[in-house]
Amino acid sequence: MSTGEHNEYPNDVEGYHNAVKTGAAGGRASQINSKVNHDGMNADAVSKPVWYRRVRWWGWVLITVVAVFVVFAGMVGTQILCVVNHEKAAVSAIKSAVGEEGLDDVDDVVVAVQKETAAAKDITNGGLWSFTEKIPGIKGSMHVVRMMTDVVDDLAHDTVPKFVVAARRIDAASVYANGQIKVDQIMAALPQLKEAALSLQRQTEAFDRIPESGFGMVEHALSSTRDMLDAANHYVQEGVNEWVPHLPQWLGYEGRQTYAILAMTPAEMRGSGGLVGAVGTVSIKDGSIKVGDFESNAKFAPPSIKANLTNDEWHLFKEIGPMRLNYDVRDIANSPDTARVFDMFKDIWEQTDTGRQTELNGIILADPLVVQALVRVLGEVTLPDGTVLEGANTADFLQNTVYKKYPSKTDEMFGVVANACVERLTGDLQTGTAMNLMAEMPKLAQHRHLAMYSSDPILQRVLREQGFISTVPLDESRPQIGIYITETNPSKIGWYIKRSTTITQTDCDGEGPDKYHVEYVISNTMTKDESKTLPRYITSTRFKVKDYRGTSFEKIIFMPPAGGTMSNFKVAGNGASPTADALEYRLIYRTMTQIQPESEVVYSFDVTVSPDATQAIAMDETPTTSELPDVTYKRLCRVQ
Repeated sequence: MSTGEHNEYPNDVEGYHNAVKTGAAGGRASQINSKVNHDGMNADAVSKPVWYRRVRWWGWVLITVVAVFVVFAGMVGTQILCVVNHEKAAVSAIKSAVGEEGLDDVDDVVVAVQKETAAAKDITNGGLWSFTEKIPGIKGSMHVVRMMTDVVDDLAHDTVPKFVVAARRIDAASVYANGQIKVDQIMAALPQLKEAALSLQRQTEAFDRIPESGFGMVEHALSSTRDMLDAANHYVQEGVNEWVPHLPQWLGYEGRQTYAILAMTPAEMRGSGGLVGAVGTVSIKDGSIKVGDFESNAKFAPPSIKANLTNDEWHLFKEIGPMRLNYDVRDIANSPDTARVFDMFKDIWEQTDTGRQTELNGIILADPLVVQALVRVLGEVTLPDGTVLEGANTADFLQNTVYKKYPSKTDEMFGVVANACVERLTGDLQTGTAMNLMAEMPKLAQHRHLAMYSSDPILQRVLREQGFISTVPLDESRPQIGIYITETNPSKIGWYIKRSTTITQTDCDGEGPDKYHVEYVISNTMTKDESKTLPRYITSTRFKVKDYRGTSFEKIIFMPPAGGTMSNFKVAGNGASPTADALEYRLIYRTMTQIQPESEVVYSFDVTVSPDATQAIAMDETPTTSELPDVTYKRLCRVQ
């Protein structure tokens, strides 16, 4: 590089900077800059302007607009979050108060809720919020939040206080005491309850009129709140307008109500539970609940008293062997429909001396898992020999141990446990204990350990909605597979029979109705040595036939989901291939299997549900000897 060339650059750089300062850095400046960069001059040798000096006027305008928008959006987003947080705080205040098992400080709770909803409303009524509602693209979402906030604030300031006024007229501690439910206070508060329910109805309708927002966070809050509000309003309207007015009738103030308790044992399986071993009664008169002694099924099972059967029941369980059910009181729980069980028992009831004198208003089906839940909530039971039953071992004791340990005193042991539970149930239950007990019941009903039925149409609907009336799969939108078992070897072998189901969805990428593959395994866990040594009452009363000892003879009914199909049955083990048949105008598949000790039978088949199904398929089956059935989902497609 020559000296002349080297001396030229400083002068040219100085000219470049001068050009920049005067805004005239044109062709010459560009040429100099290009040459400097091309020859690799050190950047530090050239004093470049800081970034903000290189921004043109229109750049500053753009930056200003973006900054204002970001700050504004941040303010709006913050306000939305504040509104949501205020609403959450209002709900939390109520949940916290209820969690303390009482609302003694109800005034403070109402004030806290009103404070939060009012704060949220203040935000949505502010100037920034009003301005935002005029901006295209987000104005709809902002308006939706304002509407939501207005309704929730109205709920807090109008609806909630009305319920508080009604609740103050009811002394919860005195409504239930010493086995009696008093309805006078509840009926006196009915006008206030109806006024509060009407307010809730108006606010629910207002909330349901709020349009969709299109904004994720807002839409989620709108949808979840609407679901909760609709559900609450449904139960309140039903409770206030239908349940409460009928309480005097249901609680025996207008005539005695009588329910039969059918004590079942899954140790000898029947379609909807187990063989009925004893029958008790619950009578309700003027709010007083009295549980009568349980009597042996023998009283209801003389040869002359039988239930009337349908043609299908006669064909499936009387005409087709190997064992034909008697269909006295012991077998009526074989129907998977609680309403049908009631019809059969009522037919038997009216043929007895007691039934001729007493009208039957309903039935309660209960198995040892219900007794175990009562013991778990109400407290341990000590047997005469010192054995302690508690919330984990009661069911096993009543289904198996009692037959091994007290073969000649089974009725006596059942009586001790039943009497202890009844005494505590009809005593002075604490509020917390009653709530815990009520929480247990729906879970037991879900898996057929507990069922109820009433001849009163309104109470019948209440029980059905709460899941206490079991039936076969009828709902196409909520598909179920029905599998119902009848043990045809007189025994208590059901405790040793373990059942498991594996469900695999097979068409995640397909179109049309969902398809599943089902594998149903029935195992006999009794050992061969046990089959020879256990009491014959457990292994089989048909002791003259050696092969019967410890062997399960099960008649099985497979019922497709409503609007769906079953196909491609395969059997592994000592079982017959299912045959198509009918049960009360429903297609079924019946089969018979013989499961010897230490062996199993596996049924596999494919299921296609109705096109109207809105959830994954579930199982409805004869209850097991455990609280929960053994059902495994290996693969379920993502719900769209």
